[in-house]
Amino acid sequence: MPVLGADLSNILSGIIALGAQGGEQLFLPKIHAVLCEMKGHNKMLAGLWFSITGSVCYSRDIENAVRELACQGVLTIEKGSVAVVRDVLTLKKRLRKMLPGRQYRKILAASRKFYKRLQG
Repeated sequence: MPVLGADLSNILSGIIALGAQGGEQLFLPKIHAVLCEMKGHNKMLAGLWFSITGSVCYSRDIENAVRELACQGVLTIEKGSVAVVRDVLTLKKRLRKMLPGRQYRKILAASRKFYKRLQG
């Protein structure tokens, strides 16, 4: 069931950041690849589109969510291709206010799965 109270940008932002502890370094192409893999198993990501060239997955929606998180101070971009998680509390507070508890927990659970897949 899709998360009705959140748009795709908020879902992506939540998945990328909510499961983080802070200080994680995320290789941007890996973010795209993991979310591409998760799309087939997670209905919240149904509206996500990818361009696949060779073995490289790319989504403009993911890129926009990463840029927005950087503008909010949640992430910083280093060396052009590494996102470092900085301030997740701001995003957590905003999403908790905006979304019903059940939907927030679904995004948080997806974020935890995202981080497990990133690690191995």
